[in-house]
Amino acid sequence: MQPRNLERASSELVKVCHLAYERGYICGTEGNFSLRLDDRTLLTTPAGTCKGLLSPSDLVLTNLDGVALDSPQNQGKRPSSELKMHLIVYQKRADVMAVAHTHPTTAVAFTVAGKSLNRCVLPEAILTLGKIAEAPYATPSTDEVPQSIAEHLEHTDTILLSHHGALTFGSDIFQAFYRLETLEHQAKTLLIAQLLGGEKTLSQGQVEKLFAICQIYGMTPPTNRDELIEAGTN
Repeated sequence: MQPRNLERASSELVKVCHLAYERGYICGTEGNFSLRLDDRTLLTTPAGTCKGLLSPSDLVLTNLDGVALDSPQNQGKRPSSELKMHLIVYQKRADVMAVAHTHPTTAVAFTVAGKSLNRCVLPEAILTLGKIAEAPYATPSTDEVPQSIAEHLEHTDTILLSHHGALTFGSDIFQAFYRLETLEHQAKTLLIAQLLGGEKTLSQGQVEKLFAICQIYGMTPPTNRDELIEAGTN
């Protein structure tokens, strides 16, 4: 793995933190974000801080076990107790370079109501997210959380945590953020459609056509496309 430049990585991570806060995907001191710098090192957000006010010097360096490194960068800081869920993603998925944990209001509300977001209504969400995994409620900051998501990690890049939040990941921190944005956009669109009388899903044939042409957009079909079609077109 080619090591990342710390200054650039810090700037990108802080930019995404600010965007997530400004757009209401987190509030107060909620949320945590991380990215891989190399095979042994993570850069992550500190515990108990408002992500909308972070600067690059606030970030924390850890190893892949989540232990803060002995570094001037880390003086007086500690990583989030919820870093555990990031660590299991990195352990299970060598291709993942960044993870975002947030609390997008509309998407989380669907979990509170016991309603699925896996409805084939928006082409962009179909291609970007595939089937969204739904993990059962787990007590935040405990080992219950990584245990609750472990079975989903090989099949999706977007996981909803019941009554809690969302976990999105990708090849860089911006891809993880874009998946978060698409997730909340899907949730808001479905909510409005249901207020207007209910959504009308795309047909199986229409969804399969999307997957057939997705290379036009530089995308590959999600690995769980068959599960999405089954769940989202009925």
